[in-house]
Amino acid sequence: MIKKWTVMLIPHAPGQTRTLTVSNLHFWVPAVFLVALSFVSAFYYQRQQELSQRAELLRQANRSLELQKASAPAEAPPEGPSRDEIRQMETRLRAEYEASIGTITAALNDLYEMEAKARSITGIAPRAPQPATAPPAQGSGKGGVAGGAGFAAMPAAPRGPQVPCLIYGVSRPTADLLLQEISLRTRSLGDLVTDMNAQLERVSRMPAGWPLARGAGRITSTFGYRIDPFSRRVSRHSAMDISARHGTSIVATASGKVVEARYDGDYGNKVVIDHGGGMATLYAHLSKMDVKPGQTVKRGEVIGRVGSTGRSTGAHLHYEVHVKGAPVNPARYLSK
Repeated sequence: MIKKWTVMLIPHAPGQTRTLTVSNLHFWVPAVFLVALSFVSAFYYQRQQELSQRAELLRQANRSLELQKASAPAEAPPEGPSRDEIRQMETRLRAEYEASIGTITAALNDLYEMEAKARSITGIAPRAPQPATAPPAQGSGKGGVAGGAGFAAMPAAPRGPQVPCLIYGVSRPTADLLLQEISLRTRSLGDLVTDMNAQLERVSRMPAGWPLARGAGRITSTFGYRIDPFSRRVSRHSAMDISARHGTSIVATASGKVVEARYDGDYGNKVVIDHGGGMATLYAHLSKMDVKPGQTVKRGEVIGRVGSTGRSTGAHLHYEVHVKGAPVNPARYLSK
């Protein structure tokens, strides 16, 4: 219930009396307002105090950092290497570079000498021979030691087929020249290996050695004129007869291709091998043939067995060597 009060206002001086009616709401609203205002004022006051304290702490911390920075000695800027150190580093690097160049140059010169010796032994000439001299110097300058003493100091190139080179005898070639020499040496040595393989192939096709396994047998008739064992007349013998036990292994004296392996009248069982280059060998009077026409054989491979087939007086091998279709003395190619 809302209570009401009547308040009369009577003036001390003569005048009109006033009446004022109020209820309890008129008291509670201002009271609540005053309480709320007091609470808000206290809150903002406390907040302001906290902020002021924090600001003061920050100011103190800032002053402390400024004092520390002012009292600390100034840091010296990092120093780089001195001129002497740089000069020493450059000298060391230059020495290492010169040592590497010298090592590579010596190795390439060794390769050159090895190739020259190999070509001298085999007789294989370079495919593109070049003078073994250094390239001409740049510019038009000329000079030298009187009497040619400088030329006498140059190392002599190995004898034999002249090998192409760029740096042989040059003491300090440039890196670019070394790269060119490496390429040249690689190509030249590759050519030498290829040519040596081709030469080995040619050598393997050249009749050589004894035509019977393990050096068996002995020569009973040589190449040339002789008394024929059947007619007892002088006749030309185009082969060499090697007597051996029946069944002894017969081997190819060179690599090649079998062009004949058949029975052929007076020859009996006959094997002919073509070695290329106009060279061929013939093996006759065999008791057994172990190869067939068209077959490829290698030096030392068994091609048949000793026998006495055809026109023969006993077990032996009739061995012929042909050069461009004509029989030649097999003794030139025999060795035990």
